[in-house]
Amino acid sequence: MKCNVLLGNGRSETVEMPIPEIGSTEVLIRVLLCGVCTSEYQTWLADYGKGMQLGHEVVGIVEKTGSDVKGFKKGDRVTGMIYKGYAEYTKADYRLLVKVPDSLEDCEALGEPLSCLLSGLRRIDSLPCENAAVIGTGFMGLGMVQLLKYKGAKNLIAVDVRQESRDNSLMFGADMAVHPDEVKDIYKVTDWDQMDRGVEVVIEASGNQKGLDLAGQMTAVHGTLAITGYHQGGPRLVNMELWNWKAITVINAHERRDQVHIKCQKEGLSLIEKGLFRMKPMITHEFALDELDKAFNVMKEKPAGFIKAVIRMG
Repeated sequence: MKCNVLLGNGRSETVEMPIPEIGSTEVLIRVLLCGVCTSEYQTWLADYGKGMQLGHEVVGIVEKTGSDVKGFKKGDRVTGMIYKGYAEYTKADYRLLVKVPDSLEDCEALGEPLSCLLSGLRRIDSLPCENAAVIGTGFMGLGMVQLLKYKGAKNLIAVDVRQESRDNSLMFGADMAVHPDEVKDIYKVTDWDQMDRGVEVVIEASGNQKGLDLAGQMTAVHGTLAITGYHQGGPRLVNMELWNWKAITVINAHERRDQVHIKCQKEGLSLIEKGLFRMKPMITHEFALDELDKAFNVMKEKPAGFIKAVIRMG
């Protein structure tokens, strides 16, 4: 089979490798497509990534099942917690798979980013979110915009440096979209005489220092800051004095429990099937397996029209 392997320092190559052998609880999957995720960018870029196989946002077809596999058969279309997805074939434990509804297109069924979004929403599910803000409206930010509107947000502010991203956020349900430099003072609390300002729930989805700084400023006194951006490439600094006296709740809205991911993926696919979440418009670019380097570069450069890319096999 063909498989992409990292060479280190922002380069990869497509090589021939044996089709994976499966164990008794595993399923062999013929990969249809795999999403390109920002969380793997630093690994692709660095020297330590040499020899690694990436790709964890897989949609594929079951080709073979182990003797102890239950509930899946050859021909089922699946997503789930699947790795080494930049290849024609990969494998996964059947307990970490989710069947894709027949009505969904392949590109709508990227399970792992769906579960990241839904698990993040679960962290704030008990909170009133009528007044909310999303800082950073790339793919994950736009997903959170949709979910916050689904949750009932009535005054939803989207913040991004790119005009196109702000326009996108309005199309996906934001009530207001502004540049970070244009956030009104009424939506910030940075001093003791501003206690009646700010936003109840702030979602930081930028993954960078400036977005994190602004998120801390915009969170209201006793408000909640949920960090959904994937921060990498070095430590971050926080204004702990500001966060302290404002008595804000800070949530690391990431999930590492596989079974929670699986539950959230099923919920997310159901929302798409019911027309309550739009995945397809956010998948804007497709690349072939041997174009992975190009896909990562496009993700970094964000040309006009870009939201998210996938690698499609065959």
